[in-house]
Amino acid sequence: MKRSSHTPRRGHILDIAANVLAERGYRDTTMLDVAKRASASKETLYAWFGDKLGLFEAVIRRNAVRVRVALNGHLDSDISVETTLTDFGRALATHLLCDNAVSINRAAIAEAHSGPALAHSLGRVGRDPIRRAFVQYLEQCHARGLLNVEDTDEAVDTFVGLLLGDFQTRRLLGFVDAPGEADVEGRATRAAEYFLRLYALPPLGSLRES
Repeated sequence: MKRSSHTPRRGHILDIAANVLAERGYRDTTMLDVAKRASASKETLYAWFGDKLGLFEAVIRRNAVRVRVALNGHLDSDISVETTLTDFGRALATHLLCDNAVSINRAAIAEAHSGPALAHSLGRVGRDPIRRAFVQYLEQCHARGLLNVEDTDEAVDTFVGLLLGDFQTRRLLGFVDAPGEADVEGRATRAAEYFLRLYALPPLGSLRES
């Protein structure tokens, strides 16, 4: 079966898998649980995803792609750095603070000592590709004379810190609910503004005038 013919069905199964994970945790979730909830056969899940880890890697990968799309569309474009950072921050905050991502992170943390496979997958197919895409963008801005970013790793950490603060930790601990659109928008806008105060280079014209 071609991927294009079962993409909607696949997406439905990934949504169901995330819901079951939130209810039962990674260790107690089985492929049969997901198959029954999704009205699918267990054989279909194994054919599409290989095993339980492959299933949740697909969930993680889908979420990460949504964030990278928001950034990749701005690479090699004339869109302002502030707009790009705001769009990226909005997508990243929406992803990291939603119930789906919180459930996966909680499960990865719970299993990190006894079975770290999910945590490793979360880094490999989730965090790392997003980080590489952002590093690429910052390096491009540095090369074009738009940002003064000597240490990209530090700059990435700075932006994420400005965007999330300790809100993600409080989400993981269950102290706060998922933020609304207005809160996410405010976080993204402020993070972009403060980041540019730290890293933006002044226009050449202003340098000549001074």
